[in-house]
Amino acid sequence: MTQIIEDKSVAIRTNDDFGYLVIDDVVVPQERDELHRHVMRDTFFYENSFEWNKVWHPLSGMSLLTGPKSYGETGKPGPAYPTGTSYDLFFASVERHRDVITDFLGIDKESLKYVLAAYLYRAGWALPWHEDIGEGAEYRGAFSYYLHKEWRGNWGGELMILNDERLHEPGENTIDLAFSQGTGLYPPSHVAGGIGTFIAPKPNRLVVMRPKVLHAINTVSPLAGENMRLALAGFYL
Repeated sequence: MTQIIEDKSVAIRTNDDFGYLVIDDVVVPQERDELHRHVMRDTFFYENSFEWNKVWHPLSGMSLLTGPKSYGETGKPGPAYPTGTSYDLFFASVERHRDVITDFLGIDKESLKYVLAAYLYRAGWALPWHEDIGEGAEYRGAFSYYLHKEWRGNWGGELMILNDERLHEPGENTIDLAFSQGTGLYPPSHVAGGIGTFIAPKPNRLVVMRPKVLHAINTVSPLAGENMRLALAGFYL
């Protein structure tokens, strides 16, 4: 069931059935423009440049991503807030919603910490069905914040979520490669129920997901042309 939380400045929605929280209009417009300019000047590299991250199927494309940035002591390389860069505009904006996020995730608000990177998906790229295993015992949830300036309804790239769908082999690696030859990985059971929901990558939208939510990123359509799906995404620890 979807719950709408009253807020005079932003729209906030939670859905316990599918395990997500959506906060729209997270960053004020001028700061969002500055954040976008800064992120697009950051250094990106290809996912799987150094080793195969098996969340990405070889036929689903990949993504371009930046180095990590952290809020709190995550133990990850890279700068932590305050970074002295425009990334701080995002960290400070999310700080205003700390209570809503920590209540949703069921964690202590004083111990909130997370790590993020910027991700770019071009036309033809996607992220197959998977369940985050993130940072092991420290993993508390995941998020995506959509930073592209425009996204049209037929450009694809939606966040897809399935309800109460799990793997045929619980406890095995949760990544769906759509084939098992030589990988030893099992597909999720979404063919059994096959009913879910999607969240459009609306600009300036933050989506928070609880652990063990089976999800995917729909393929970015050729109709997007040179427009790329840009998100700040990461894990709560």
